[in-house]
Amino acid sequence: MSAWEADADIVGAMRSSTRLFLATLASLLALGCGDGSGAGSHPDGGGVDGGPVDAGGPDGGLEDAGSPDLGDDAGVVPIYEDLRPNYVFAEAADVEVRTMDVFAIWWDRRFEHEEDVPTLFARLMDVRRDCLGRLGMADPPNMADGFYYNVYIHHGADDVFPEGWGNGQGTNRFGHPFLTMPPGAARDPSNVAHEGFHIFQYEATSPGFAYRGDSQWFIETTAQHYAASRYPDVVGAFVEVGALSSNPQLTMWHSFGNEAPGDARDWLYQVRQYGMHAMLFYFEQEGVDPAIFTEGFYAGTSLLPQEYLAQEIGAELPELFADWAAHNTAGFDYLTPAQAERAALELDLVADAENIFPFAAELSGPNAEWQRPAERLPRSWAYNVIRVTLDAPAELHFELEGDATGSEGATSRFQLRAVVPDDGGFAIAEGTMDDATNGRSVVSSPAGDTFFVVASVPDHYRGNQTYGYRFRVTGG
Repeated sequence: MSAWEADADIVGAMRSSTRLFLATLASLLALGCGDGSGAGSHPDGGGVDGGPVDAGGPDGGLEDAGSPDLGDDAGVVPIYEDLRPNYVFAEAADVEVRTMDVFAIWWDRRFEHEEDVPTLFARLMDVRRDCLGRLGMADPPNMADGFYYNVYIHHGADDVFPEGWGNGQGTNRFGHPFLTMPPGAARDPSNVAHEGFHIFQYEATSPGFAYRGDSQWFIETTAQHYAASRYPDVVGAFVEVGALSSNPQLTMWHSFGNEAPGDARDWLYQVRQYGMHAMLFYFEQEGVDPAIFTEGFYAGTSLLPQEYLAQEIGAELPELFADWAAHNTAGFDYLTPAQAERAALELDLVADAENIFPFAAELSGPNAEWQRPAERLPRSWAYNVIRVTLDAPAELHFELEGDATGSEGATSRFQLRAVVPDDGGFAIAEGTMDDATNGRSVVSSPAGDTFFVVASVPDHYRGNQTYGYRFRVTGG
């Protein structure tokens, strides 16, 4: 069974979120951007006859195209003999099934997917070889029990499979995970990479990385990062990141099911865990070993993923996080312009404008008065952005005085950055922190918008407590 198998409440939330992410997927496929946002999990819909069945032969529609040449990875990637298909959700007479390597691809025989199968097999086998051979992950339990891993191409209410299925991985009542994808998602290489990666997270040994609560985010974030790392030039590879800059006060591990009272439950809030792969992508650009992002699943650790990142990255993490927050504020300038533009378009297409709050405060020029943001204070490992609009160039002096503790008593720690217009883009200046909570930044700003980023980076890695501060912006 999965180390993070969901309970009934979480499954319900995941199935609801599937609809949100399929809306994103549909817009991507319609625009030809080629990226999917896998999300779903499906409770067992029940077997047809109460157990696995090996139909075999032509009546079952079976055709095995063989296994790939594993080359140097032959000793790392297991080869299984005599695997059988598991007819859990449909009768043999109603479906087509094709098998290759450790995978069985299924579809309702009233539809035609024969031409899709070779490419889907090739992509799934490539992901398996990469995850097991390069990343040191593990096969799910299906094969050890003698069965193929089932992949269903489904058509919603129009086929024989359970109507509630979305785009994602679930577990049947025999403890075997399976994957379901609509036809467009099954043809999308980024989506197959994301969902394929989930297959090899399933047997993780780290209880701290469970698919629930404050650790759930990392399962989706790492799958998105894997897909983006395999297809980094895809325009839609970072399509959800607009959710990050729209509500930067939300914690790193905000997911569905662990929100604070009063948090919205729309696309902006529930898609964050899919956009957080941008943070891993930025960290990797800055020299963090990407192996850290996957090794934790099989480290046998009780640490939450964010605690594991803090342990493995070390004292550099708070500064990295603040730098990342500043680059988000600078229009995600670590992505390609096309990717940043596509993310902005997605925000326009699917976000609720009433739930977009990019700024904790907005000033028209310097103001000598000390101010405290009235609401939306940053949570643990989150940030606020303060916008200062100038009619003419000026020297700005930003002063920060943070509270000693958060709203629930955790010790505060802040980082400060300035994001200043510069030759059509932005320059980022690191603030000077006198101690963990107090700092300042002095920048020469042209006319237009200058942004100050207050990043909350405490030694605290769970929950939704907030961290207060006051600030003022004076002229030089």
